[in-house]
Amino acid sequence: MDSATKHDQWIAKVCDQLNKLIQLDFDAAGTYREALLHIDDATVRSDLHDFLGDHERHVIELTRIVRDLGGTPIEAHRDFKGVILESMTRLRSRGTLGALRAMRMNEKLTNRSYDKASDVYMPPLGQVIVMENLGDERRHLAAIEAHIDRLTGKHTFDIDRIDREATERTYLR
Repeated sequence: MDSATKHDQWIAKVCDQLNKLIQLDFDAAGTYREALLHIDDATVRSDLHDFLGDHERHVIELTRIVRDLGGTPIEAHRDFKGVILESMTRLRSRGTLGALRAMRMNEKLTNRSYDKASDVYMPPLGQVIVMENLGDERRHLAAIEAHIDRLTGKHTFDIDRIDREATERTYLR
């Protein structure tokens, strides 16, 4: 009987963690909707629209996992943190670059939360979805940073080194 109680407590903690991620993804979707209102670059708009879809999918998948574990999924709603995140996104979103910078801040928060959740011991059913979603979050942040670099003219690669290596390769032939 005692082991069932411990198991139930463990599952309740896992479901609580997954419910926090449901709310996080719900809030993230709201920030993407707000940011998309300020985007005038077609490539950025396409990526952010895809990322919005990822966050909406995360809510659906995490909700299903909580149910499959026997827990009760939260009713995701616009909570205080969500209102603050959307407001910060709105304030910082002056054009595409401002919206991207706001979303970079939001994605860093989301990445930290998923990193933390990935350390929680949970059944494989939950662990797999958390790791897949973490991969999505990392991809979102990398793409947003790449768009910022492109729009500001900054590059994360060394053009001189690339030219040098290309020149050296021609001499080796």
